[in-house]
Amino acid sequence: MTNAAQFALTHGAAILFMWILAQQAGAPIPSAPVLIAVGSLASSRRLGLASSLIATFSACLLANGFWYRVGRQGWPEGHRFCRTNGKWQARALKLMRGHSAASMLLAKFVAGSNFASLLAGKAGVSLPRFLTYESIGSLTWSGTYIAVGYLFHGHLHWTLAQTLRPLLAARIVVFLARLWRRRSLAHAAILAVATLFFCALRPVSRCKAALRVATAFDSPQLTNKSSRLREWLRQ
Repeated sequence: MTNAAQFALTHGAAILFMWILAQQAGAPIPSAPVLIAVGSLASSRRLGLASSLIATFSACLLANGFWYRVGRQGWPEGHRFCRTNGKWQARALKLMRGHSAASMLLAKFVAGSNFASLLAGKAGVSLPRFLTYESIGSLTWSGTYIAVGYLFHGHLHWTLAQTLRPLLAARIVVFLARLWRRRSLAHAAILAVATLFFCALRPVSRCKAALRVATAFDSPQLTNKSSRLREWLRQ
């Protein structure tokens, strides 16, 4: 057994906690194959079953509790974490208000389940109800996958080896695609910094500088942002 494998088995609960916490927070990493592997290791007595369940449950509760607080407190930045059209969000909030228990339980088995906690906070689900449904959902979700690995550990080694890498690659591709769709936000930030920098160098009035910064962003697609900046610099 290599040193890395020995370290992973020795600190398995802590590593599992950090992995699930990152996944529930929104990182593009798979969790189901990891939990199945944990169940397989627990079946062979190389990893504690109770400690694995506690670590997974604690990570889910901590991460989804944060998302619930974001939705509950109504932070202005909360919409940046869940960019959806208003019609879809209205339907989701209506479903959450009418069927909060079923929605939160089923959402654990769907990609992007952390946003269900955000919607639960925005829908006004009380904290006791949220904690109850979140606890049941987290235990059901983690227990199901761990039980699969525990019961079928002798037939899972090749399957996990063949599926974990493609799943991880697919999640990373989706994550990068989302970043690429938001590239205009990064371009806008660069443009704003450059504009403010040259405003500080040139003796222009505050009103004129503010007008130039505002007009630089009047296009939603920001297709001509570079030409606007070049025209401003020529003046």
